[in-house]
This record gives sequence, structure tokens and C-alpha cells, in this order.
Amino acid sequence: MPPETARDPDAAPPSPEAFRPLTLHRVALWLIVVAVVIILIALASLLGHQRTEGRLSANLHVLFWYFDVGREYNLATWYNSGLWLVMGALAAVIAVARPALPRSWWLLAVVALFASVDEYLEVHERLDVPGDMLAQHLPVEIGFSWVLVGAPIALVVGALLLRLVLSLPRRATVGILLGGTLFLAGAIGVETINGRILLANDMVVNNAYIYSTMVEELLEMSGVAVALSALVSLIQHDAGRGVLRLDPAVQARGVGVGATVP
Repeated sequence: MPPETARDPDAAPPSPEAFRPLTLHRVALWLIVVAVVIILIALASLLGHQRTEGRLSANLHVLFWYFDVGREYNLATWYNSGLWLVMGALAAVIAVARPALPRSWWLLAVVALFASVDEYLEVHERLDVPGDMLAQHLPVEIGFSWVLVGAPIALVVGALLLRLVLSLPRRATVGILLGGTLFLAGAIGVETINGRILLANDMVVNNAYIYSTMVEELLEMSGVAVALSALVSLIQHDAGRGVLRLDPAVQARGVGVGATVP
């Protein structure tokens, strides 16, 4: 059936059985593949830069700068920030579609949009000021003191969003929980290890720190990709009619669903 039929007001409404959720694992896979490619380009250009000389080495260093996941204002940061931006925009679109728990959807949208800005500008590292104060009372040194403040904030946000996450269809709930676990494993777990690596090397960046940062950022990007894909799976598609709608399980009781697209 041609797409125009979906916009015909006289056409029969699409059958609920015809709708299928957009595939979570395929969307996540492709987004993670992009992240892996970014990491591999960064690694290859770094190794090439370190093992060559002259103009070739200089050009490879420039390429590494473009894809270095440990820097800001480059393609790697743009991609990571973009994932958060799309997640925030999608959460906001769902929030205006009169879903159940609308305040939680708005909170998710705000958190994701702030994370997009933070990923590009490293706002979270400003937490090192209160973090340094807390670190003075610890029996051991940590490299990045902002984690001492960032981790509790992440736990509070997670607790506030838990009701929303558990209310979603199972595929989305599992996707968001898995994505959040991957992200925190990188942002908190591996980041803490990175701090210890820097401390052991007198705060001088070495290859071990760079490689560990690649692992950290891959976990973070993969986590955001999986969580974003979980939100995408809340959109259902009738391929025969070219119709999209929000999963009825997400919407408040008594609210109609369905949106046609060309």
C-alpha cells in the first residue's frame, strides 16, 4: 500500500496487531559500531604517530586529535554529545505526547540534554572543587576527585527515574538498565582507574592512561547507544501503512495513540 494511503482520512484505521516496535538491538548495534570505528581510528593514528617521523607522524597526530576520545571539541566528542542530544530530544517528544509519568519523562529529557552539553564542555569536572574537600578526608588518594560528588548525584538521578524505567515494556526496561550499567562502568569505574594511573605516573599522561580512556569512552558511548535504542523501541511502526505511533503501554490511560508519517 502506498504511503499516501496512510494520510487518507477515509482509509481504514491501522490494526493494532500491525504495529511492531522499532528494533532495539539493530539500532544499538549500528550506534556501537560507529563508536568502535572512532576508537579504532584513534588507536591506529596514535600508534602510527608514535612509530613514524616527520610529516607523516605530524599528519597522524592531527588525525588522532580529531578522533581522540580523551579530548573535547572533536569528532569523537561530537558523536558522544550527539547521542545524548538525540536521547534528550526523543524523551521530550514523548513527554509532550501525554504519556504516563510525564514529569519523569521531562526529567529524563533535562538530564540527557545536560549530559549532551557536559560531554562537550566537561562541566562535571568542575565538581572537583567540592570533591577535593571530600578527598582530604579519605585514607587513599584518587586521581579525579569529582567522582566523589558525581557518583552520589548519579545515584539520586537514577533513583528518581527508576519508577519510569520499571514502568516501560520489558525490552525498554532491560535496555535502559543495561545502558546505564555500561555507562556508569565507564564514567565512574574506569574513570576512577584512570585517576589511579595518572597518580602512579605523577599526573603525566602515558599510553596506559590513553588506552584506559578509550575503554572508558567506549563503555560510555555503548551505554548511551543502548539506552537511546531502548527509547527508540518505544516507537511502533506499521510498515504496510507507513504509520508510527508511541507504544500504548507508555501512554496515560484514556489517551488515544497514533501518528501518521509519509
